[in-house]
Amino acid sequence: VFSQIGMKLGFSVQDNIPVLIITYLAQTIPVALYMLANYFRTIPAEIEQAGLIDGCSRMGVIWRITLPLSVPALVSVAIYTFMIAWNEFLYALVFLNSRSMFTMPIKINTIFNSPSPQPHVVMAASTVMTVPVVILFLALERFLEKGLTAGGVKG
Repeated sequence: VFSQIGMKLGFSVQDNIPVLIITYLAQTIPVALYMLANYFRTIPAEIEQAGLIDGCSRMGVIWRITLPLSVPALVSVAIYTFMIAWNEFLYALVFLNSRSMFTMPIKINTIFNSPSPQPHVVMAASTVMTVPVVILFLALERFLEKGLTAGGVKG
C-alpha cells in the first residue's frame, strides 16, 4: 500500500527515513492518545472546577493545573512510545534495503541469522541497544514523581 501511494505521489518509500518516521508516528500516536485519555479521565473534575472558581480561564486551568498533574503520565507515554519506535523491527525491515540505513534490531537480526552466528556479538549489541532507553529514563525520571504531589482533592 505504501509503495503504491509513494509511486502516485512521486517518491520512493524504500530507504526513505521520513516515510519510516511517519510510519512510526502513525503506529505510536494512537497508543499514546489511548493511554493519555485514560489518565486524563482520572483527574478529578473538582480540581479543575476549583481553578475556574479561583479565576483561571479554561486554558489557564489546562496550563496551570491539568498539565502539571499530567507530567508523570506524559513522561511515561513518551518513554513508552520511544521504546516502541526504537525496538520496532517489521516496518524498518520492509522500508529499508540499504545496509547502511538498517536500524539496530535489523542489524542484530542480521548478525544472529548469519551463516556463522556470533551470540556474543548479538548479546553485546542488544545491551548497547538498551543504552538510549536507559539514558532517556534517567533524564526524565525526576518528572515521574513531580505530578504525584502537585495537587489533590480533600476527602
